[in-house]
Amino acid sequence: MSTYGIDLGTTYSCIAHLDANGNPEVIRNNEDDSNTVASVVFFENENNVVVGQAAKENVETDGDRVVQFVKREIGKRDTRTYEFDGKTYTPVEISALILTRLKHLVEAQGGTIDDVVITVPAYFGLEERSATRQAGELAGLNVLSLINEPTAAALSYCARQFQEDRTILVYDLGGGTFDVTVVKMSMTQNAAGNDVQKITVLATGGDDRLGGKDWDDRLYAHILRACCDENGLTPEDVEAETRQDIRSKVEEAKRKLSKKQAAKVRIDVNGSRTEITIKRTDFEQMTSDIVAKTMNFVDATLEKVPAEAIDTVLLVGGSTYMPMIINAVEAKFPGKVQQHDPDQAVAKGAAIYASMLVEEVDNPAQGETTSGGATFPHAEQLTSKFTVEDQTPRSFGPGVVDMNGGKQTYVLENFIKIGEKMPAVFSKTYYPLEDNQELVRLRAFENMSTDDTLIPCVDEEGNPQATDPAHNVKLLGELIVNLPPNTSRDTPIKVTFKVDASGVHVEAVNTKTDEKFETFLRTESDIDVERSAVHQLRISSD
Repeated sequence: MSTYGIDLGTTYSCIAHLDANGNPEVIRNNEDDSNTVASVVFFENENNVVVGQAAKENVETDGDRVVQFVKREIGKRDTRTYEFDGKTYTPVEISALILTRLKHLVEAQGGTIDDVVITVPAYFGLEERSATRQAGELAGLNVLSLINEPTAAALSYCARQFQEDRTILVYDLGGGTFDVTVVKMSMTQNAAGNDVQKITVLATGGDDRLGGKDWDDRLYAHILRACCDENGLTPEDVEAETRQDIRSKVEEAKRKLSKKQAAKVRIDVNGSRTEITIKRTDFEQMTSDIVAKTMNFVDATLEKVPAEAIDTVLLVGGSTYMPMIINAVEAKFPGKVQQHDPDQAVAKGAAIYASMLVEEVDNPAQGETTSGGATFPHAEQLTSKFTVEDQTPRSFGPGVVDMNGGKQTYVLENFIKIGEKMPAVFSKTYYPLEDNQELVRLRAFENMSTDDTLIPCVDEEGNPQATDPAHNVKLLGELIVNLPPNTSRDTPIKVTFKVDASGVHVEAVNTKTDEKFETFLRTESDIDVERSAVHQLRISSD
């Protein structure tokens, strides 16, 4: 069986497996002479779609036919779609094209892919995770599971050098997203009584619209402005080809500034050669607020786990090569900072996790584990010694009617709160709102609050709502519970929520008849929500 881990990134993506010795290895992108694939899609015409660096080179000259940074859109409400040559593409379909390119990398080198684990930002909600899984399935991949990016990076680190009872902060700054996660490394015993290394997520935070792209945009604007000043132009006067030239040299200049105190950029501006010198100090000054923003997320995470408890800080993600990042994190955690395989750690950790999942299912004889198209007698030594305990990325619960004081108030009761151990399970008993009620529409919600109850849960039109917009309440779906004739309002309905990395399982049991209703929620698609309160459950039987 061919098992792989995929880091589906905002700007670059990467795929890895376990090599013949059971060690994680990234699949080389020989076409671009790189270990990654640019997460950019160029719709040249109806017969040719290009993915990768060749697509990226058309951003300025044919920008209206290029899609990039789609990870920031996947799974979002009211997200945009893209139309080319009479066909409309969703962010899921664009992401599937990127995943297909990764699949082709493996196949071009004689390999096959049976199963994959795809990484996601730790703070992705159910809809973003579901959309990512759908993209993998659309690309023809069997998605075993998803794993949070910082958790995957920590798993890769632990595979190389495990130190018992260590608390690690993972600072993961990618091309378009930022994660900060604290994990605990410890020893435990598995069901067979064997000692295994355990990775427990203690706290997490981040922003899915913060990443290396923001530094690129500042540098691009700086170079464009310098070119205009040098030639007496306005930005509107600069030709598309010149803009593309600037855009293509931004990344190179940023890399140079990570190693040198200054970088020179030569640009042809309307036929005139212009040379711009960029000082590292100037670049750091123009982006200092973005660095501070990442450290604000670090500080927020440290409210859950104190700084003095952190033993090691891992810098993960290509953007952590910038000295300004290294210096900012080092200032916060002097002597504790390590760079761990920034570009590849996430994909490698996902590959290890994928093999762990395959072992659980296959349990190969004599300790042999299959991965990447071959049989690896040493792979079990790597993957069977780990166990991973992650956290819920959001809070989850049902919408129900609170009859307190005789007034009907529709509220969201948070069964499972953000940051709880996954899989998480919680049950509570409710009752029909009225006698002879024919059915119940049990709505399931996701939110960012740790409150026991959110009021109001929906607005007057029935749209997900909360007093504080920061709660980000989302309706995930609903479960229809049919009730038998003459059902009294004192009939107990036991409602159970179970949350794991794959989604939310909702179950309702009529305890008088033992009739069970259940659904597995991944997206909000095809929900026909009826707003009438008569179809709801209430909190108590009083």
